[in-house]
Amino acid sequence: METENLKCCPLCGAQITDDELEKLGLASDMLAEIQQLKEQGMFSQAILVAVKIVKTVNDQPMWFKELLDETKEDLREDFEKRNTTLRKEIQIELRGLLEILGSPIKTGRIQEETIPKRLKAVKPEDSFSTEKSTRMGEDITCVVKENNEVLGKIVIESKKVKTWSTAFIDQTKRYMEKENTEFGILATTAMPNDALSYTTMIDGVIIVQIDHIEPAYLFLREYLVLKSSLEREHATKMKQLEVRDQVLLELKQAISNGELDKIIETVNGLTESIDTKVNRADNYINTLFKEIKKSTQRIRGLMARLISDHIEKMRLQLGITLKQ
Repeated sequence: METENLKCCPLCGAQITDDELEKLGLASDMLAEIQQLKEQGMFSQAILVAVKIVKTVNDQPMWFKELLDETKEDLREDFEKRNTTLRKEIQIELRGLLEILGSPIKTGRIQEETIPKRLKAVKPEDSFSTEKSTRMGEDITCVVKENNEVLGKIVIESKKVKTWSTAFIDQTKRYMEKENTEFGILATTAMPNDALSYTTMIDGVIIVQIDHIEPAYLFLREYLVLKSSLEREHATKMKQLEVRDQVLLELKQAISNGELDKIIETVNGLTESIDTKVNRADNYINTLFKEIKKSTQRIRGLMARLISDHIEKMRLQLGITLKQ
């Protein structure tokens, strides 16, 4: 009779009777539940269930502790497998979000691509390249030309960021040295904390808000043309280094004196003036349409009144005729 009551543990295969299960405080159908979980391939879940069972018993059986040691590696592999699956799912979701919102790399790349087009519109004779930005180089290389003659280069580094960093200056200077030019622009969405205007100059690099890149480029370009002209005119009278230092000194003074800021403010003033004139024209046209509409309504009113009076006279005339 006792043999009929023997139960087989689905984890270790040990034989145990209903009485022994009862002494342990376990229900007789608990082993069947664990066996079902194991058959469904949920081995780790079966272990977790067994752990919960053991926690309800004061004296944990040694056979279960040994079983935990034997299955520890299986549990670890199962956990790593689930963790890897979860990580892949998160990566898929993140990629989807980035496609919708646009990643910082993509939005920064868009800004890099738009700057050459904006500058090409104001100086079509110059050439602009973003090829080196994909090879850990400067974002935009500008080649200044006059009468099809190359006069020099201007390096532009674009930063679409929320916070300013002095590392941007060092990065731009490295690109300037690489291109062998003293002319560099850092176009950024975040200006230095001590910047009081649209532009500033630090260590020979012009820092300008991205919205004002055109005036800054034209301003710096004029100094590059001046440098080229001075070098040609005074090649035999002064060293190239002295020319470079003089031009950079004048450039720094112009930045410090606010000359570039004045140019930007003039451009902004002209655009505001255009906006004002457009608004006035719009108001004038709207007022004119309103006046025309009022006149049309008055004409319609007069026509209605005229027709009404005419019909009334016809009715009176008709009544007199009928009486006769």
